[in-house]
Amino acid sequence: MKKIITLLLMLSLLMGACALADDRAEMLLNVAVSELGYTATKGGYSKYGEWGGSAYGEWCSEFVSWCVNQADEIYGTSMLDNDYPMQTSCDGGSAWYKERGRYITTSGEITGEGEQFYLSDGVSVSDRPYIPQRGDLIYIEWYKYNRLDHVGIVEYVTQEADGSYTIHTIEGNNHILGPEPTVVARYTYKLDDPSIRGYGVLTEGLVGTEVEMGSSGESVVSFQKALKELGYYDGDCAGKFGKATQTAVTAYQKAKGLTQTGKGDRETLMQMAAERAELQAQAEERALAAAQQQAQEMIETAKAAITSSWFGEFDPYDEETAWARLTADITVLNVDQKEKIYLSDGPNGKRKTYDDHRGFFYGESVAVRVLDEQDGWTQIEAYNDCDELEQGWVKSSRIKTVTPNETYGIIVDKMTQRLYLYKEGKLLTELLVSTGTTSGSNEDYNETASGEFLLCSWTGGFFSGNLWCNYAIRFNGGDLLHLVPSIFAADGVTEDFSICESALGRRASHGCIRVQRVANEDGYNHKWIWDNLRGQKNVKIIVWDDDGRKIEETDASTAMYYNPNGGKMYHTNARCSSVRSSYLPLTGITYGDLTRYPYTELTPCTTCNAPERPETVRAWNDAIDKAYEELGLEPS
Repeated sequence: MKKIITLLLMLSLLMGACALADDRAEMLLNVAVSELGYTATKGGYSKYGEWGGSAYGEWCSEFVSWCVNQADEIYGTSMLDNDYPMQTSCDGGSAWYKERGRYITTSGEITGEGEQFYLSDGVSVSDRPYIPQRGDLIYIEWYKYNRLDHVGIVEYVTQEADGSYTIHTIEGNNHILGPEPTVVARYTYKLDDPSIRGYGVLTEGLVGTEVEMGSSGESVVSFQKALKELGYYDGDCAGKFGKATQTAVTAYQKAKGLTQTGKGDRETLMQMAAERAELQAQAEERALAAAQQQAQEMIETAKAAITSSWFGEFDPYDEETAWARLTADITVLNVDQKEKIYLSDGPNGKRKTYDDHRGFFYGESVAVRVLDEQDGWTQIEAYNDCDELEQGWVKSSRIKTVTPNETYGIIVDKMTQRLYLYKEGKLLTELLVSTGTTSGSNEDYNETASGEFLLCSWTGGFFSGNLWCNYAIRFNGGDLLHLVPSIFAADGVTEDFSICESALGRRASHGCIRVQRVANEDGYNHKWIWDNLRGQKNVKIIVWDDDGRKIEETDASTAMYYNPNGGKMYHTNARCSSVRSSYLPLTGITYGDLTRYPYTELTPCTTCNAPERPETVRAWNDAIDKAYEELGLEPS
């Protein structure tokens, strides 16, 4: 957007997040229930094993992960690798939970790491055994080989008349209780069943595991990550409690007035958990404050764009609609393409304004809309050089109608930063562009004007400061469609396109439209446009505005990347060129993770063209809906 309003309507989002927390178990179990009765073949084949990479292998872990993945696809969530592990072994799944502080043992202790306790009150798990909740995973050891053998999904827990608890599960490939070939079925266990080793829980922050010098394992990884998040540890989170970790926790204990034991003891872990929860709450409050501050401004901006009715929603792949728009007659001012026609504030000749950048439209290259006619004067409307919808009066004698070229047409979408090239009603190709930037002190002047225009002259190459812009085609007074710029080296011969090419796909120009140089898979680039459209008369180019339009939503499971060592942005490329090589490759997360602390404050990287934050997209699109509702209109 020309002043895209980064609104984080976190209150509604958080309400949605709470609902999601309650619904995650339901989503997973809905899928699991639908799989009841599935039977592996006599040879051991299962669709779950095949999905996980081993069609004839053991498949209890793969069944669980398959169900999570199916739930994500059905409900549009991103639970896999966020709420549940992508596991192909039980030990791998339990390790995933331990690293996140979400694995609770039945013994109240993790071997080699430490004793577990509840963060809410410090009571040991051994003194108050955990009662699993709907949607938790249950991990079982049958064969006493000091490894986990089986996993299932907790469906619900009942309390019997004698006070004991029964765990009801849905599992696949249960070799002990199930028939052969193995099936997906319901099973039950007593809470004190000796084969149960622990649970991977949905709820975060339930338990802590005490760690100290010499401890190792996933619980230490979790502890080190927490210390790093709080700013006391800058080493590797490798899961070994050594001198660096001891120094960090001692510094934390000293800063918080705790006993300086140098251990991850109960008092320290409970303090850290409370502080991290407070950090999360503060981040959410900041987001909510930002949303409340700008929400009304956003709605008014959207309403103004919608009521102008110049654009609306746009589907570049709807060839019939796009071509009809590109070939429809337009009204222009009957003067030279570069001449400015100053508007009057009425049918009287009195000049509307003397602002250098406002109050005029260029000549025959700019389409205007006729609003009224009086006494030899015509009221017209179009977007001015500052991309503001402007109205004024001109003498009717200066108006003429033009029929656009019926062979070629171009649409540039400022929202997607793409150029769509059409020929005789068919979409030939799409190319990356950079339209005018909307940041900095000259944002109004630099933004590419929206509207309908005619390509009017092939002006060729020119310098803009130290940038060489080749194959320029004029379309709006001083605006040009040209090749992405290059910078000449000191030898005056070598051209460097890398800086400007890295910005393609986002706003970066001073008002012109930069078009990609490297041919795409179809063989098209800006040079192709220069060579093939040159000599064509009245080719229409529509610069499609983004105000009043919805932002395309990104799938929650889409891969994103960030630098856990203090990175402030998220990226679409694990090796984004904006990040120092020493931090590459970046750590993978999903787009859906961005709604979760500590990713709530990451911002999109413009170098690799990361999508807007989920909250921003949701808030913007909700505001568009509200704007239409307040106007009593339906989206076009």
